[in-house]
Amino acid sequence: MAVQGGLLATAITQSENRSKFAATAGFLAGKLVIYTLLGFLLGILGAAFQLTGIMKAVFQGAVALYMLGVGLALLDVHPFFRRFVIQTPRFLTRMIRNQSRSKFKSKTAAMFGPVTLGLMTVFIPCGTTQAMMALAMATGNPWGGAVVMAVFVLGTSPMFAGLGLVMEKLGEMFKEKFRKAAAWLVAGMAIFSFNSALVLAGSPVSAQKILKQAECAISLCRDTVAGDAVAAADQVTITFARNKYLVDNPVVRAGSQIKLNLVNKEGYGCIQAFEFPKLGISQVVPPGESKSFDVDIPSGTGGLAFSCGMGMYTGQLTVIN
Repeated sequence: MAVQGGLLATAITQSENRSKFAATAGFLAGKLVIYTLLGFLLGILGAAFQLTGIMKAVFQGAVALYMLGVGLALLDVHPFFRRFVIQTPRFLTRMIRNQSRSKFKSKTAAMFGPVTLGLMTVFIPCGTTQAMMALAMATGNPWGGAVVMAVFVLGTSPMFAGLGLVMEKLGEMFKEKFRKAAAWLVAGMAIFSFNSALVLAGSPVSAQKILKQAECAISLCRDTVAGDAVAAADQVTITFARNKYLVDNPVVRAGSQIKLNLVNKEGYGCIQAFEFPKLGISQVVPPGESKSFDVDIPSGTGGLAFSCGMGMYTGQLTVIN
């Protein structure tokens, strides 16, 4: 909204009153076409180059840092952060200017400018779009990648349509407030994404772990009990609930081999994409299905963290001697 909204506003404000809805529709149609094609190409690339859990974490962390830099640039914190704002190449800027100022007599020709502006949004990336590009690549299938990017554009279209239809009526003071609010939103999303990257990488530091430690400091947590007082399991079942993971036997012995059962009862969305970095497990378990593995537990003691593919839902096993 903050990065690409200006192009849509250009298409709207340069249109005649009778064609504002058509201009908005043309802009969104051009965007849908170009991003669907991009998703198709990314799916082909993903088929030959599959992202691992650690690679996803590194990519998401880089995107988060980029988004944070963009947010700080929008807030004018320091001139250094302007480097994070990717500028459109000059030849594209000239094309955009020429297209937005063109006057056409026929309705068909009048759609060319907004559609072209929609196509050009692919050259103006943002952190959220890059995250969807990574997801499209991770499908490893051209049609899957195309669907990911198409649904992403369709999901954001109502917001862009509303923005385009009201942008021209906003006063300059409100536009500045909108810019600041968008900057804080981008910065907040960056912090959330960076924390998700830490979770995906199996980092010992994350917001979820800090909150968990605070909770366990108040009350005794079962998975923090150490020593032989707790029997170590040779089989662990992790159940995918609607909004959390449930572990039946969270304590395992260092250096042992266990059977890990993943059972998805009612977990939809990202919770069905299971990541266990330190055990090298990255699996998608659809609702109503289950998968089992024989895995070797590392020799060190402590927590073994797992999460969903976005680092939102987490859990851990506790390794004892």
